[in-house]
Amino acid sequence: MADNCCDSFGGIVSITVDGERLTPTEAEITLEVANTEIEHKANQDGSPCYMAKPKLYVADIKFRNGCGIAWSEKLRKCKIDVTIAEEDNARTHMFTGARFVGTPKLNLSTGEVDGVMIAGPNYRPLVG
Repeated sequence: MADNCCDSFGGIVSITVDGERLTPTEAEITLEVANTEIEHKANQDGSPCYMAKPKLYVADIKFRNGCGIAWSEKLRKCKIDVTIAEEDNARTHMFTGARFVGTPKLNLSTGEVDGVMIAGPNYRPLVG
């Protein structure tokens, strides 16, 4: 594992779901790291209005299917624990009590599975 590199990004990323390592593609992994969304609007007189809305933490990942992932089984699990490790940058992202959401779509040319995200009420980043 690397030293704490707060100004470094990318590199090797591993994803473990309930102890099983899944292979991400070379595509970007995007995390929604806040559990509140703020909407903006304007009142009829032009004054601002802001509305807070609770939301789940989300990880948007494209997976590589490899020898096959049993997506129907994965989607039926009520709760999963997910660890996303940025191995080259000494950062870890933990989702607990989460769930797979969405519709898996398999690209037969590339082996990529898109359309699935991880969403849950608990997210914790770890550095070092």
